[in-house]
Amino acid sequence: MKTILISTVSEFFKQRAGMFFVLIGILFGFLGGREHHAFAAFFLTDRFGMLYLFGIWLLYAIFCIHFLLNLWKQPAYHFVYQTRLWSGKTRFLRFGVVALGFLQPLLYYGIYILSVASQDKLLERVWPIFLFYTILISGIIAGTEWRIRNPRLFVDKKQTISKWQIPRPNSWIYWSLEWLVREKGVTLLVCKAGSALVFVCTLIYYQTDVYDLRLPAIGLSLAYLLNIGLSYELFQWESVVWQWNRSLPLSIGKRFGRMFLIHALVILPETLICFRYNVLTFVEIGQLYCLGLSLLLLFHTYLYRKNGLLEDTMQPVLIGFVVLTLLILYKIPVLLIAVSGICYSCYIYQKWYSGQHQRS
Repeated sequence: MKTILISTVSEFFKQRAGMFFVLIGILFGFLGGREHHAFAAFFLTDRFGMLYLFGIWLLYAIFCIHFLLNLWKQPAYHFVYQTRLWSGKTRFLRFGVVALGFLQPLLYYGIYILSVASQDKLLERVWPIFLFYTILISGIIAGTEWRIRNPRLFVDKKQTISKWQIPRPNSWIYWSLEWLVREKGVTLLVCKAGSALVFVCTLIYYQTDVYDLRLPAIGLSLAYLLNIGLSYELFQWESVVWQWNRSLPLSIGKRFGRMFLIHALVILPETLICFRYNVLTFVEIGQLYCLGLSLLLLFHTYLYRKNGLLEDTMQPVLIGFVVLTLLILYKIPVLLIAVSGICYSCYIYQKWYSGQHQRS
C-alpha cells in the first residue's frame, strides 16, 4: 500500500509540481484574503455556487483519473495488477486512501470553506461538500478498479509532430532548474508554498499598522530561509548527480557567479508577491531581496564545509536566524547586512569549495 501511494500519488504531485506552483503563485500572489473570502462566500450563498464548485472539483478529479490510468499503463507499474488478489473490501478501502491522496488540495479548500461558513454563520449550506467528496472519491476508486481489471501494457515511444526539434539551451542554470522541476518537484512545491504563505502573512500584518522595515525584514527573512531545501538539492545536484562538473575548467569566480544567479532566480517568484500588496517601496523590496539572497548564499556556501544531511544544518540555520533578528532589531541597516553577507559568502566560498574538492 505504501509503495502504491509513493509511486502514484507522490509521482502525481512530483510531475505536476509546475502546475501547482503556478496555481500557488496566482492564488497567493494576485489574490488577497478578501478575494479568497469573497470566492468562498459566493460558493456558499449563490444559487448555483455549489454547482460551480463541484464542476471545478470534477475537472480536477478527471485530471487525476486520466493521470492514474496513463501512469499504470507503463511497464514499471505492472506490480499494481497484483492488487486484484486483494479482497473487494480491501481494494475499496486502500484505493480510497489513494483517492484521498489525490484530492488533498480539495480537502484543504473544503476546510477553508468550512471556516468561512462558520464565521459567516452559513453552516447549513455546507452539506453538499461532503456529497461532492463522496462522488469524487468513488470516481477515482472506480478508475483504479477499471484499470486493474483492464490492463493495457505497452512500451512508450516518443512521438514527434515534426522533424524539427528545438535544441535545449546550453546553460548550466537551465539544466539545474529543469532538474529541480523534474526530479525534485515535491520539494519545490513545498518550499514555495511555505515561503509564499509566510510572505502573505507578513505583508498582511505589516499593513495593519505603522511599522518600520524591521518587521518585514524579519518575517521575509524567515520566508526566504524556507528555500534552504531547494538550495540543498542544488548542492546535491552539483556534488552528487553531476560530479563531472568538478573537472570542468571553470574559475572559482565563475562558479560562485552561477551559484549567485541560480539562487537569485529561485527566490524571485515569492519576491513578486510584494508588488501585489503595494505596502513596500521598490527600494525596500530590493533591500529585502538582497537580504534573502545573502542568507541562501551563506547557507549554500556552508554546505561545502559540512557536507551531510539537511537535518545536520538546522542548528546553524536557527542560530544564524536568531543572530540576524538581533542585528535587525538593533537597527543595523538591512542593506548593510545583505551586502556583508554576500561579500563574506564570496570570500569564504573560495576556501570551502577548494577544501571540499580536495577532500573528495
